[in-house]
Amino acid sequence: MPAESPRAQRNFATFWRLTLASVQGFSDQRLLGWIWWLIDPLALIGVYALVFGVILGVREGPEGAAYPFYMTCALVPWRWFSAATRRGGAAFQSNAALLSSTLVGRRLVLSSQVAAASLECLVGIPVLLVFLLVYDRSVTSALLWLPLPLLVLGTLVMAVSFILCPLMVMLPDLGNAYEVFLRVLFFLTPCVYSLERIPEATRSLYVALNPLAGVIEGIRRPLFDGLPPLWDALGWSAAWALLLLLVGHWMFRRLGNDAIRML
Repeated sequence: MPAESPRAQRNFATFWRLTLASVQGFSDQRLLGWIWWLIDPLALIGVYALVFGVILGVREGPEGAAYPFYMTCALVPWRWFSAATRRGGAAFQSNAALLSSTLVGRRLVLSSQVAAASLECLVGIPVLLVFLLVYDRSVTSALLWLPLPLLVLGTLVMAVSFILCPLMVMLPDLGNAYEVFLRVLFFLTPCVYSLERIPEATRSLYVALNPLAGVIEGIRRPLFDGLPPLWDALGWSAAWALLLLLVGHWMFRRLGNDAIRML
């Protein structure tokens, strides 16, 4: 164990440097830099609140006049999932020169990209807090349950990133296909509508087949309703997360070196 400690410290230092470099690179490539981290979620929330809340009248449902906050509780974690899996999936391609010229671990490269995207998405938390105050939602003990769905969501992010990372090198069109998949998955996930809008006869099947349904509800219920997660729905999400993590770990281990040689 003592012999492994310096190695662990070096790995952590490398991971942190890669993460900060990725975050800084995102900022340097844009004229407004870090401000885009705030503009992006606010613009997304504004567009969806206008289209679904005003034009389509979704706010006439159980979400009520606080629909923008209701939607934000789902869009913040969704944005984390979509942004982190995109960056994680493209980790080898965006770090091709580094992987071909040094002995840096491929898992460090992947995890640093996911961590960088996660840090950028943290700006959504102040937005949530502002909505919490604007709509005068009470803070309850149900917030103590939030780490559980967040842990499941983080596991899903890593699992999907493990699967995508080598495959995106081997299958050049996969990146475009994944973008289409994300658009479809967004509307199949209760982000801009409530789970209650799914017909009761098919709701159980819907929850069982959509890994993100239980996670989104598990995050939104403590924040918006002051209630604990729906345990059966969160259980399905956790089962999917563990299954995909096992598959992703196997694929990453089996195909990772081949993918790097193809860069």
